[in-house]
Amino acid sequence: MLLLIGTTTLLANAQQQDTLKSRDGDWGFVLNLTGLIDNINIGNLSDGNNNNAILAKHHLTDTRVLRIGLGLKTVSNNWFTGDSISIGSGNRALKEVDSTETRFDFSVSLGLEKHLGTTRRLDPYVGGELRVGKIGRTKIDANTKITDVTGTRKIDRVIQQDGGFNFSVNALAGFNYFFAERISIGAEFSLGYLYQSSGGDESESLVDTPVSGSQISSFVNRDNKTSGKGFDVNSSAGLMLSFYF
Repeated sequence: MLLLIGTTTLLANAQQQDTLKSRDGDWGFVLNLTGLIDNINIGNLSDGNNNNAILAKHHLTDTRVLRIGLGLKTVSNNWFTGDSISIGSGNRALKEVDSTETRFDFSVSLGLEKHLGTTRRLDPYVGGELRVGKIGRTKIDANTKITDVTGTRKIDRVIQQDGGFNFSVNALAGFNYFFAERISIGAEFSLGYLYQSSGGDESESLVDTPVSGSQISSFVNRDNKTSGKGFDVNSSAGLMLSFYF
């Protein structure tokens, strides 16, 4: 009896060690490979907002894999210019423009893969995935100062634009080829239903404070929104590199 148990254990261990593939309990990450042999670049995958995203995978069993994606992008841009100009009075003045732009995007995805391969290296799979993405509201602050011998004129402009939303449900098919233990290259294709909406309210406010005289204020509000839906086919732009631990 002990001999039988020992033999079974050895055979199971030998079978597991004979594969280079990822297996039950492993965690992994997926990167995008682009370029030719002498100019290969490694980068992140893209999410539904066309921003960089992280794709992690976790083996629930040897053949069932959970996939989790997360994309984040924070926009915080600043521009400053200064120039000498001529103004209506005939004086020379210094014009300074200080502008900032802010926005925050995020996306999440959740999916499940069923792996079908039984060979040592080749690992085909099918699966499904749900993606949800949000493009944040854009805010632009532009503060202008025009300074001459009489004083400083200030012009404060604030522009705000609604962002967008998208979601998709995708069927997946792909493969990995493990050229080393727990390290593979592969490709993936997806067919899914996509809905996306962008824009909405846009507003612009302006406050003009002259050197002398009354302050002038204005506010403009408009609506600019687009949406679309339908089926879409996607594939990886290049090879995908996966590594597990």
